[in-house]
Amino acid sequence: MSEGILTVRRSFLKVWLRNAQVFFALWKFNFWPALAEPVLFIFVMGLGIGSYITEIEGVPYLEFVAAGILGSAAIMQATFECTYGSFFRMRIQNTFEGIISTPISADEVGLAEIIWGATRGLVNSTLVFIILLLMGIFHRWQVVFLPPLMFLAAFNFAAIALLVSSRIAQMEYFRFYFAGFVLPAQFICGTFFPVSRFPEAVQIFAWAIPFTSYIDISRSLMLGTPAKAPVLELFYALGTTLVFTELAVRSMHRRLVR
Repeated sequence: MSEGILTVRRSFLKVWLRNAQVFFALWKFNFWPALAEPVLFIFVMGLGIGSYITEIEGVPYLEFVAAGILGSAAIMQATFECTYGSFFRMRIQNTFEGIISTPISADEVGLAEIIWGATRGLVNSTLVFIILLLMGIFHRWQVVFLPPLMFLAAFNFAAIALLVSSRIAQMEYFRFYFAGFVLPAQFICGTFFPVSRFPEAVQIFAWAIPFTSYIDISRSLMLGTPAKAPVLELFYALGTTLVFTELAVRSMHRRLVR
């Protein structure tokens, strides 16, 4: 039986729509808790530490970390959705088992979950974007490209998260994933400090994570500073997203179709 993203039909949108309907039915529990961490970062990192670090690389610290806070809001929400959320639907509720008993395939479920995780990341980062906009952080019209970039960053982490979810037997294993990859990525990818401040070995690891490229490009759009190699960074980030998406969809196929 063929598998992979090339086999996915438009019916994956029905799975995405199902997730969206559940989200809006429980919107009070979905909107506000997800905003707690990025808003806390704005006040603790941007305003709190920013009162001691007045400038970094020639710009106010809050403006410097704004791109990182946006990105963090996107990837963390996408990761939570495609780890705990997807695993709950797959193993606890047996939602996926019911879906694939219809003409919708396991591959379509996998892709829909990734896109839904990316959507959650976009929603969360857009709300943070509005907060930062109201605070007067943005000064350039190019910031309109930030939400699409955050969607792509969320897409990348959603694909990786679903790949992990499709391969574990118990939810407790997510602790290793968060502690070993997600949290380090959140802090060493230039989110709160320049990557150049880290030791060279850490810099190599940081640039291997596509999130660093998204942060670098986003900060360039916000501040007007040149990115390292924007075209190369974007192609690398998109390429890794495509690879992880394909791997995640195939892995979900094998997990659901025994």
